[in-house]
Amino acid sequence: MRRYTLAEATALLPEVIPVLEGLRDAYLEVRAVQAAVSAQARGASGDGHLLADPFDEGGGENHIERLNQRIRQSAAQLDRWGIELKDPEKGLIDFFHDRNGRTVYLCFLLGETAIAHWHDLHTGFAGRQPI
Repeated sequence: MRRYTLAEATALLPEVIPVLEGLRDAYLEVRAVQAAVSAQARGASGDGHLLADPFDEGGGENHIERLNQRIRQSAAQLDRWGIELKDPEKGLIDFFHDRNGRTVYLCFLLGETAIAHWHDLHTGFAGRQPI
């Protein structure tokens, strides 16, 4: 497993952020289409109006496959960098890091301006602490 210093992880962010944004956007679009398909299967929206075909935008199932491919490729790139994807919807990732002789995560969430938190491997996002 690759361990990053804070400086190394920070230096990689300009490459990581666009990959993470693309993954998040594709993930959210797939979820939206899945919700539309589910609603369409029910036949109408909550107010009784018929729903538009979620595939009318063009591409249909090929569009979903392209989105899924983009998600897989982005996740694979993060994996090649040794970065753990924690929440694709929020854009949450962790970098392995040595802190005082033990392995922890440096934690980054899309929208943050820098890597400013760390947490133990078992505590997750709720255990984030300022660096």
